Amino acid sequence: MNPISKNKKNQSLDKLESIRFLKKKLAVNPNDIAIQIEIANLYAANNKFIEAAIYFRKSLSILYENEDIKKGLCFCLIEIGNNYQANRKFELAKITFEEVLTYYPKNSDYLFNYGNALFSLNEFEKSIEAFKNSINNNLLEPDADTFNNLGNSYRRLGKNADAMNCYKKALKINPKLIHSKVELTHLMQYLCEWEDIDTYFQDIRKHINSKDKGKVSPFTVLSMPNFSNNDYLRVASNWSKQLKIKSLSKLSATKKNKLTIGYLSADFRNHPLYYLIFDILKNHNKEMFSIKLFYSGPNESSIEHEAFKELGHEFIELSNKNDAQGAQLIRNHKVDILVDLSGFTQNSRSFIAAYKPARYHINWLGFAGSMGFHNNNPLFDFILADKYIIPQENISDYAEKVIYLPHCYQPNIKNRPKLYPKTKTDYGFNKNTFVYASFSQSIKITKKQFDIWLKLLKNSPTANLWLLESNKLYKENLWSYAKRNGVDSNRIKFAPKVLIDEHINRHQIIDLFLDTFPYNAHTSTSDTIWAECPVLTLSGKSFASRVAGSILKEINCEELIASDDTGYYNKALELYENPKELLRIKQKIIVGKNKSIIFKPDAFTINLEKIYSDLFTS
Repeated sequence: MNPISKNKKNQSLDKLESIRFLKKKLAVNPNDIAIQIEIANLYAANNKFIEAAIYFRKSLSILYENEDIKKGLCFCLIEIGNNYQANRKFELAKITFEEVLTYYPKNSDYLFNYGNALFSLNEFEKSIEAFKNSINNNLLEPDADTFNNLGNSYRRLGKNADAMNCYKKALKINPKLIHSKVELTHLMQYLCEWEDIDTYFQDIRKHINSKDKGKVSPFTVLSMPNFSNNDYLRVASNWSKQLKIKSLSKLSATKKNKLTIGYLSADFRNHPLYYLIFDILKNHNKEMFSIKLFYSGPNESSIEHEAFKELGHEFIELSNKNDAQGAQLIRNHKVDILVDLSGFTQNSRSFIAAYKPARYHINWLGFAGSMGFHNNNPLFDFILADKYIIPQENISDYAEKVIYLPHCYQPNIKNRPKLYPKTKTDYGFNKNTFVYASFSQSIKITKKQFDIWLKLLKNSPTANLWLLESNKLYKENLWSYAKRNGVDSNRIKFAPKVLIDEHINRHQIIDLFLDTFPYNAHTSTSDTIWAECPVLTLSGKSFASRVAGSILKEINCEELIASDDTGYYNKALELYENPKELLRIKQKIIVGKNKSIIFKPDAFTINLEKIYSDLFTS
């Protein structure tokens, strides 16, 4: 033991001994305020903030206007509240910060902490009020992080213009605040507001390749153009560096009659994941595998959420536990293979894998890329893919070892919506209109992509473009952009949000589904193929840009995969001008869809279970 550590240990022991001595004196004279205050100070100096707060409160109940005691108590309460916040005890954090604010209701820092607790509890209206009060009571200078967090609250309520204004104010105060720049850029993509966006893309890419490696959310960059696989890997690894997690003791190999497979997700609910994974979970061989579902998402009353709970597998809530507690719970359940189905997305608990609670840890379906390194080791041991999504030459771009599924990496549920006849007039189109469509999220539509679509409209006089309705500003921005570039905005229509059966069926009137790049349509590609509609995609090198191509390859329609913008545009125009070729492809899709494994989850499950078993026999 080095002398510094020894001295610190001795100092702690001295303080604890002093506390014991003073408590004996206080027992003799319980009204001695000086002793109470000294005990409180000693507890605080020894990081025993809950105990210190008790004695500060006792002292303050007598000397209720003493500023030093108030400040001492509030210091302890802030430490207590921040600890609750860090350990996902958000309700306790909120209550603690509310107590602090009874003493200093206009303290900017305290209001900021209170706002963060409210945000974590999804009380966004209240968090907005707290952050605004923090800004208004800041006597020194405007705080960039407060504007950033205010923007986050506005965005959660769909108040996008207010959110954008807050992010811009944050960056005006601190132009180097990378998380505000990322949030602003991501929001601009969502709204298809492209003025100066290329500059933001360049700044973010420059940042992640610099020595100043501030954290950038890995999910946000997947839809940003001109990022390489190395960029994505670097972002994921830098994201992991914000935490230094010591793994649990290594599990020893033991012979078991059944392997225990744990699936970790925030999306066992009304979410696209349902339409991919539900039948896999339903079809698992219960004689060979014990399945446990670890859920970290919100509590909701949807049919899908209840269906996951009723599968007959153990359903375990993790949302109220911190990562260390979640990892220990998974360890207690003796999980052999932990499969993360959410990755770095909202409500993700992927850092649980850093504790290594299972024998093996697999990244699959939820995140379209590598989860990176943590403490120089892969956060996840394996990633499930297919040979199209991750070609052999790209394996080194992933932290995980790649396990190849024998077919397309993406499963689907078998009982998809039944198709019933639909016509173009049902949706307000002329029966002779050629319908180009893209039902991807607005955040996936880049300026470059939209320029290609506008060029298609200019050269396809009887065509309309049909997009998924997302938000009002996005529609107005696209209409305005089209007008400025010589395309009548009336030729761009928006499909409202509807129930899943109706949504799948309306794909039937689409002549050609136009995929997005660099983030493809994933579940939406399967939806479109199920409705027997051609999907034209562009494949790049990244995982996210190759998913649609993987699905098309599986159904033997590789002629719909372009390798560059020119090929993408030319193929779309060719299919517009050649109805016979378009019909041939549609018929080919019907054959391929019925032959492929994509909509046969029972066969897919057998292949998946072989992979799980092989991990323990190889």
